[in-house]
Amino acid sequence: MSPPDAEVTELPSSPGARLRREREGRGMSQQQAADALNLDPAILAVLEANDFAALGAPVFVKGHLRRYAALLGMDEEELLLAYERSKQHLGEPTLVPRARLEMAPVRGKPRWPWVVGGAVLFVVASALIAYVSENGLPWTGAATDESSPSSAASTTSSAAAPADAATGGVPTAGNAGDVAGTGATPANGSPATNGPAPFSSGTPGPASAPAPAADSAAAPPAGQVNLQLRFTADSWVEVFDGSGKAVLYDLGKAGSERTITAQAPVSVTLGDARGVAIIVNGRTLPPPPRAAGEALARFSIGADGNLR
Repeated sequence: MSPPDAEVTELPSSPGARLRREREGRGMSQQQAADALNLDPAILAVLEANDFAALGAPVFVKGHLRRYAALLGMDEEELLLAYERSKQHLGEPTLVPRARLEMAPVRGKPRWPWVVGGAVLFVVASALIAYVSENGLPWTGAATDESSPSSAASTTSSAAAPADAATGGVPTAGNAGDVAGTGATPANGSPATNGPAPFSSGTPGPASAPAPAADSAAAPPAGQVNLQLRFTADSWVEVFDGSGKAVLYDLGKAGSERTITAQAPVSVTLGDARGVAIIVNGRTLPPPPRAAGEALARFSIGADGNLR
C-alpha cells in the first residue's frame, strides 16, 4: 500500500474506515460479511483499506461499496460521496484489478511468425530440390548443348585425319570403284577398263571375237611408275612412294583393281600375292618372290619398271 493510501486509511471519514467501524459495531467478521455478499474476503479487506486501485475501474469499486453499505445498513450515497472525495488522494486506477495484474504471467513475443516463416521456407526449399533433381540445372544443359557441335566437329576432323594420312590423298577402294563404274578417266590418264559397255539398238551384226585386254598404257612421267593391281582374291595392299609417303592402304576385293602413279622407287606389300596380278607401265610382271609356304610378299619397283 502506498503512503497516500495509508494516510487515507487513517482518516475516520474515509469509506474504508466507516465500513470497518460499522462491521465491527455489528460484531461481524470479514469472513461473515464476505459470505453474505458472496465475495472473496480479500475484496472486503481491500475496500476497508481504501486500496480501491486493486479492484480496477471505478465502476467496480462503486458496485462493491453499494452492496457492502446495503449489507451494513449504511447510506449508500453518503458512502459514495466519501469515495469521490478520497479519489483525490489515490492514483488513477486501471481497468484490470491490480491483484490480477500481479498474478498475470509475463508474456513474451509471439512465436507464430517464426513458425509460419520456417514452414514456408521448408516448402520452397523442398520444391526447389525436387525440380533440380527432376530437370537438372538449366545453365548446365545450355553449356552442354553449346559444346556438342564443336565436339562433334572435332571428332569428325580427328577421324578423317588418319584416313587422309593413310591414303595420302589417293582414292580408296570405294572411290576407285566409283571412277571405274562411271567410266571416268583415272588420275593417271589411262582409261577405265571395267566400265559398263554402252547399250546399242538395232539388228545385231555378225558375231566377232572379243578383243584381248591391252596391257599397254601411256608412259608415265620421268622418275614415276604406273602400277596396276588386279585382284583375283581378297588381299591387303600397301604402297609407299619413293619419299615414304603412303599412296595406297586398303583391302582389295576379288574382281577389283587399283591403278596408281607414284614416284619411284615404289614399295609394295601384298597380303596374298597369289591372288594379285601386277602390271607396271603396261607390262605384266611375274609373281613377286615370297617365302616358301607364305602368301605375304614385299617388293619394290624401280624407275625402269622392274621388281627389286
